[in-house]
Amino acid sequence: MKITKIIAAVILCVSFSNAQDVMQKSMSLMSEGMNQIQQGFLNNNVSLIQNGTELVNKGNALFSHKDIIADYLPAEKKHMTNVAVNASKRITLDVNVLNLNLENKAYINASNAYSDILNACSSCHAIVRNW
Repeated sequence: MKITKIIAAVILCVSFSNAQDVMQKSMSLMSEGMNQIQQGFLNNNVSLIQNGTELVNKGNALFSHKDIIADYLPAEKKHMTNVAVNASKRITLDVNVLNLNLENKAYINASNAYSDILNACSSCHAIVRNW
């Protein structure tokens, strides 16, 4: 009986630890990507914007699955998993819109897509982190 409880506790700790690692890596990649996109717009550097969108996509892909998000959220916020999932979908869409606008040299529209990515991040953080 004690061994079962110990095993369950270890599995729970490992699961939580992995969720934290995924979340931290995801947010780190997305933060770096958003910084690169912003610097690219400020310095008229399209390749920096493109590199940033790749990082945002990589980070977003890590933290877009319901089960990973649910593992990260505190117990009283587990019902908000869909908020994060929808924010992730919105980010994916906006990154695509940003890239398409870059290809068409529609830089104002591309910067608007960047702003919407930032809004998606902020809205999720506001709800999940009680901002």
